[in-house]
Amino acid sequence: MKVKNYSQALNFLYQQVPRGVKRKFPGALGLARTKAFLKLLNNPQNKIKVIHIAGTSGKGSTAYLISIILKSLGFKVGLHISPHLLDIRERVQINNHLINQKKFVYYLNKLMPFIDKMKQTKFGLPTYFEVIVCLAFYVFYDEGANYAVIETGMGGQYDATNSISNKNKLAVITKIGLDHTKILGNNLKKIARQKAKIIQNRNPVISLWQKNNINQIIQKQTKISKSNIFFVKKNFNYKNYLISKQNTIFDFKFLKTSFKKINLGLLGWHQIENCSLALTTVIVLSLRDKFDCHRQKIYRILKTANFPGRLEIINLNNQSIIIDGAHNPQKMASLAESLKIMFSENKYNFLIAFKQGKDYNKMLKYITPKAKKIIITKFFINNQDLSQLSENPRKIENSLNQLNYKKYQIINHPKKALNYCLSLNKNPLVITGSLYFLGEVYKSIIDYKKSVTI
Repeated sequence: MKVKNYSQALNFLYQQVPRGVKRKFPGALGLARTKAFLKLLNNPQNKIKVIHIAGTSGKGSTAYLISIILKSLGFKVGLHISPHLLDIRERVQINNHLINQKKFVYYLNKLMPFIDKMKQTKFGLPTYFEVIVCLAFYVFYDEGANYAVIETGMGGQYDATNSISNKNKLAVITKIGLDHTKILGNNLKKIARQKAKIIQNRNPVISLWQKNNINQIIQKQTKISKSNIFFVKKNFNYKNYLISKQNTIFDFKFLKTSFKKINLGLLGWHQIENCSLALTTVIVLSLRDKFDCHRQKIYRILKTANFPGRLEIINLNNQSIIIDGAHNPQKMASLAESLKIMFSENKYNFLIAFKQGKDYNKMLKYITPKAKKIIITKFFINNQDLSQLSENPRKIENSLNQLNYKKYQIINHPKKALNYCLSLNKNPLVITGSLYFLGEVYKSIIDYKKSVTI
């Protein structure tokens, strides 16, 4: 089979989204299938230098920051993130640009004969996520990327991205919390074990300093893998922070390298953690691969950092719209803390939708104290890794009633809900609950912004 254009390419990939009984997480089978597929492609994942990132919170931002720093230092950098916000090609970026549609089609056609071969194996066809991960590896190798920054999907141990066995890989562990508990485990230790399994084969490890039980699990895995670990600690590696709605400023040091008053374009306390992980990663790479961390280039690129959907502020008609993809209690707590620090307002209007299966009860506990009014909506996504259905708004309503919060309204259609919220222009509007949900409304926000500035 050969796809003729970009539309056909997307249709083919959407057909590989697991549905029905196949919708469950494939686990060890999925990883084995990915490895078999990559073997047919001559294992491109092991021919490039990979920075592999796992964790519960901050993976995408950390991956993005590592990629822009490396690019600023003159390297050709591949970036794979998931999920994407607006365009599937966000998962296959070169130097922070989407590859063009023609090239996307060209590379997918390169893989098609091997996808057909997979039909004849005991594993069967690879899934949407598995195809895109393998496509990213293939593109990055073929395009001659010096480094590939790879964000895991769910978990770590059985993630399709964990098909890398190259000792040149660096493993990065971001903040670990409770999420995907039905698949990864119902406590932090179990989840940490899953995430830490990306550490293998003497990979250097950079990890955020976390709770002792999490640190111990990460350290245990590094010993098993005979790896060196570098922890990144608050008030040691990063300190003197100043957070506002304009910028994020902090000092950073690691070994003999220090930066005073970094002005980071990404907003919020959590981005200091992510940026510190990114800087540590690049410094470790520079020592291993013997390149110079040009400080002025790094200062400049961090100031211009912009990662849509992550505590992003858009101003429309003198109204602040805060867009954040917080989708678990840990991320929602971080959003609530950032709102407290960055804004003088005590109350916000909220537009929310949560993916089915998320702990929305705990997330609502962070939202309701700051909410003047909550608008509940829903979404259905069938063109990403799995078909994604939002939680029933009536269940959200029941939880709000249990919290004795009454100032809410249900508007089932996301665009209508957004338009209604934009008419409530007396208070800032916070849109949150799911990156998948943001993907549904983000384009409408941009279109609305264009219409009011014409």
